[in-house]
Amino acid sequence: MDDQAGVRAGPSTGYAVELDRFEFAIICALPREFDAVEVSLDEIYDQTPVQNVNDSNFYKTGRIGPFNIVLACLPEMGKESAASAASSLQISFPSISLTLVVGICGGVPFPAPGTELILGDVVMSHQVLKFDFGRQYPDRFEQRGGVQDTLDRSNRSIRSLISGLQINSSRVEFQEMHTRYLQDVGEKGSIWQYPGVDQDRLFPSSFDLKDTSKSTDSEEDLVERHRLTGGDNPKPRLHCGPIGSTDTVMKSAKHRDDLAQGSQLVGFEMEGSGVCNNLSCIIIKGACDYADSHKTKVWQDYAAASAACATKSFLEFLATKKCECQRGSHSG
Repeated sequence: MDDQAGVRAGPSTGYAVELDRFEFAIICALPREFDAVEVSLDEIYDQTPVQNVNDSNFYKTGRIGPFNIVLACLPEMGKESAASAASSLQISFPSISLTLVVGICGGVPFPAPGTELILGDVVMSHQVLKFDFGRQYPDRFEQRGGVQDTLDRSNRSIRSLISGLQINSSRVEFQEMHTRYLQDVGEKGSIWQYPGVDQDRLFPSSFDLKDTSKSTDSEEDLVERHRLTGGDNPKPRLHCGPIGSTDTVMKSAKHRDDLAQGSQLVGFEMEGSGVCNNLSCIIIKGACDYADSHKTKVWQDYAAASAACATKSFLEFLATKKCECQRGSHSG
């Protein structure tokens, strides 16, 4: 990547050159997501390059490993806001090859047979299901269209890296790196620390707050998970698969499970489908709830930090892979 690690944004180096030296963008919908990514950066640049006059996005710039990063925060949640921001991003930063949509989401508690997702885990997807597209009948909503790619086919190295993360040895290495970065961020502020096993509460899909007189604090109703019995701070894991995206917040366990089982979804969020209409992107989000009626904000900051550190780990993996490819080409 030449000498990108030493580049600074500012008049001394020339804005035209700077704009062309940013290859990766990170888009966050919420300030708490933006803050978590910013604190995870290896370096924050003193100034942001002058953006196009027609671009109203808020940016900060910095570095992860050898890569220059432009970080954008949306004015509001939702796919329309994300689509508008992505379009403006293209104008100011024409050399962006990959955009990472990073933040928090609702996780699917059992995304695959024998697999448990707990709060703080990260979902990664280069495919999205726009599940608000279909036909509304008097008694049901009929989903139309399937899962679509968010990643441009030309990004073969990125696709290869995502596939490689499914291999056990790579997954273990990624998890160790992710955990280490998350510990580092937690030391910078208590808001990014693990809330505690006792705060991770999953209720059966049939247990709906609106339809029951039982207390939400009843321990006998909770679904047991093996991963929560092994210690006070279980290591977060990565779950790769399609993610559902819409402007509607998912707060129904029954609808969550129906959609997830039909399309093998790992989570639900609100911005990815807007970004992928304009830019090649990957969605990386931390599970802060189970997309059901028991949503709270207790896990949002930790989940945002987990997603930010997973993003950093992903880019570090990519940097390592590029170095290996370069060494291989030189030796050949």
